[in-house]
Amino acid sequence: MSITPGFAAHEHDHNCIPPLQLLALELIRRGVDIQVIALEYPFRDKPYRWHGIPVFPCNGQNRPWLKPRTLWRALRFCRYILNEKKADTIHSFWLGWASWVGEWAAGQQGIPHVTTLMGQDVLPGNRRFLRGLSAKRCARMVALSRFQNDVFEKNSGFRAGSVIPWGLPDDEIPVVLPSERPLDVLGVGSLIAVKNWEKWLRTLALAAASKPGLRAEVIGDGPERNRLEQLARHLRLKEQVHFAGNLPRREVLIRMQEAKTLLHTARFESFGYALAEAAMNGCRVVSTPVGVAAELGTVAENEPELAALLLKSVEQSVNCQPFVPFLMDKSAEAYIRIYTQSRR
Repeated sequence: MSITPGFAAHEHDHNCIPPLQLLALELIRRGVDIQVIALEYPFRDKPYRWHGIPVFPCNGQNRPWLKPRTLWRALRFCRYILNEKKADTIHSFWLGWASWVGEWAAGQQGIPHVTTLMGQDVLPGNRRFLRGLSAKRCARMVALSRFQNDVFEKNSGFRAGSVIPWGLPDDEIPVVLPSERPLDVLGVGSLIAVKNWEKWLRTLALAAASKPGLRAEVIGDGPERNRLEQLARHLRLKEQVHFAGNLPRREVLIRMQEAKTLLHTARFESFGYALAEAAMNGCRVVSTPVGVAAELGTVAENEPELAALLLKSVEQSVNCQPFVPFLMDKSAEAYIRIYTQSRR
């Protein structure tokens, strides 16, 4: 049984936590029986099936005032699954209410509970759930990268028992990559403060001062979009940066094959799945040192150093080889080992 704040609303909803969807598909391919409880999204009440997996939505809609109802529904679904489906392991995603529900249900039934740390849940702002952890419980937690585990230790005093990177599926690895890439710089992610798009634009402006005519695109949307578009005009980047908004994931992967470099300037990433997707599609990675960026490309903290790395990257010959250090079948194997060992 898996518990997560959000899950795909239907089989064509590819943008809702893509690596979680891909892990679920790989697990069912290996014969793992999965049931999913989704606390907040999708915004619907009735259970449904996703690639054969039963999904039980609590329809919390990310509304704090609905939290009691959301948790009541989650606990009711837990009882049903544990009593009727006889689940033998609980896997929660995010150290938050999903892990709280998982810990409660595991205690009621005396079965193992594994939690994957997903993102900003390891930061000090999540002190409600970081407080009161124990070494025993953290041994049942999974980090997505060494970087994330270091941050988790700094803020909780404990390390997750395992590190399992998000992998990429075999069937998405390109056989042939294009020999020409019309786009110089690509940015992918939600337009929110933690992604630090202001640094992205200022880095691009420094690079453009040395290399006029750089072509760049930002894929994603969010509350900071208007401010960032204004900043782009202020930095005289209006003609060079296209804000594309949200795009389907498959289209984002195509865009990555059209770009020379993915520039990523986030303040924090637990993993950074877009970084791995870009590397898979032959797009060079220049990033702040977050998540797995240092394992996939070159990293720097400040704007001048990032701009220098960006210029070096776009001036190199087109990269025609996918770089895939993390595979989803390996991720699934690692989780299955944890499920098996935890039941002994």
